[in-house]
Amino acid sequence: MPLLVFAAITALPGAETNVRNGLLDLIPHVRAEASCQLYELYESSEHPERFIMHELWDDEAGLLAHSQMPHMKAFGEKAKAWLAGPADLTKVLV
Repeated sequence: MPLLVFAAITALPGAETNVRNGLLDLIPHVRAEASCQLYELYESSEHPERFIMHELWDDEAGLLAHSQMPHMKAFGEKAKAWLAGPADLTKVLV
């Protein structure tokens, strides 16, 4: 069953550009994943530190595989210095 995900991401003050660029760099890699149907980045116009990834996966297993991809692990390592905390995921079965 397809899984829709909204990942709310908050940058630390001053790290907004690093987070934006890091997320933009991820997009082509994630879109190439077998289970990825949609992967879009949005940035708040009112709160520049807030980002949302709008994602659609074939299923929960696809999302789990995504989290283990080398590009996601590399981003996670870099982003430790940029993020206020872990992404807040909202999952919706569609």
